[in-house]
Amino acid sequence: MSLMPPKARFLNAARARNWKSAYDECNGLNMVDMLDCLQELGPDLLHEMRDKMGTYTVWGGPNMPRIRFAMDVVELRKITDIPGDLPADQVQNAQGFLTHAALRSSIRTSIVTLARSFVATAHYLWGTAGNQPGVPNGNLGGGNKLNAAQMRDPGLDPRETNSDKVLAVCIAVQPRFDGYNTCAGRSGRSQETPDLAAFLSACEQEIKKGNTDQKSWPGAGPQNKLFPRKYYFRGAIQNPQKEVWGESCANIRHFDCVGLVNYCYARHWYQPGFGIGISAFRQPVQGTQQVSDDNDRMDADILIKPGDGHIGMLYQKGENWYVVQAVSTTTGLTDTEPFSPKAWDRYRMNAGYLRSMHD
Repeated sequence: MSLMPPKARFLNAARARNWKSAYDECNGLNMVDMLDCLQELGPDLLHEMRDKMGTYTVWGGPNMPRIRFAMDVVELRKITDIPGDLPADQVQNAQGFLTHAALRSSIRTSIVTLARSFVATAHYLWGTAGNQPGVPNGNLGGGNKLNAAQMRDPGLDPRETNSDKVLAVCIAVQPRFDGYNTCAGRSGRSQETPDLAAFLSACEQEIKKGNTDQKSWPGAGPQNKLFPRKYYFRGAIQNPQKEVWGESCANIRHFDCVGLVNYCYARHWYQPGFGIGISAFRQPVQGTQQVSDDNDRMDADILIKPGDGHIGMLYQKGENWYVVQAVSTTTGLTDTEPFSPKAWDRYRMNAGYLRSMHD
């Protein structure tokens, strides 16, 4: 007899498509373990196992009505056709499974709902995890980025080349992690090119009047919301020849791609201090498991680009699946990209680590 735990014996047999052993091992599981294992198989393999049921329904064989009941609970997410000889405590086990499944699902939905709530306003800044510039309200875990984003002093000389003095008004800076980084303020969302000389002259007039608070200076454009800047990414200036016009970073939350994922998971984590790097999300020791079944999708599945250069999260809207992600400093955050399975590696966090949203 194998010393392997019964759940592992069943899962190994099912994944090897050794259906006789799989049904024999499944038959020996208690109802709680049976439901958990059938859930873990994923919809495709579970459907394949169900198709083989007739072959192994023999006198003296596995209790197929009991197994079919468990399969129905996992697939239909409700209790139907209770076998007459099924003990009441096993029906209660099934009800408990459905209650916990609904809670786990709602927590995963809460994670991506939180992420999507930032799409309309948040900015992208490399090395940040959710704080408003100068306010310690980012994610503490993952390198202590609680207060990573800061407001940079204004620079009003277009010819300046020093990174901390280069042309910039109302922009956030993150100089501590991975070089000198500043925010473009979602500049790619605007096609306007205001008069730079007129804007800078207006700023000088504000200073002469004694108003040195750049956050109170009016912006340019029809809605007075655009501010000029030359911005840096990982220590390198990205537009040395021409300024871009972006939104003010004052009072705006800032994330990079992994900072967004860490922030949203940390708000649903079982203990304080969650935060890991992109590649760590691939490691089972961190609580994740790779999902290869394309039909087995859940909100908040973690999406990683091959090469570990980018990370986002999966979410469902209607019948379709999309990616919520922090894209770039010129774009900001988005939730409109359709999910393409071939473009991402997908992982799922163990539900045992997740809790309802907290501060």
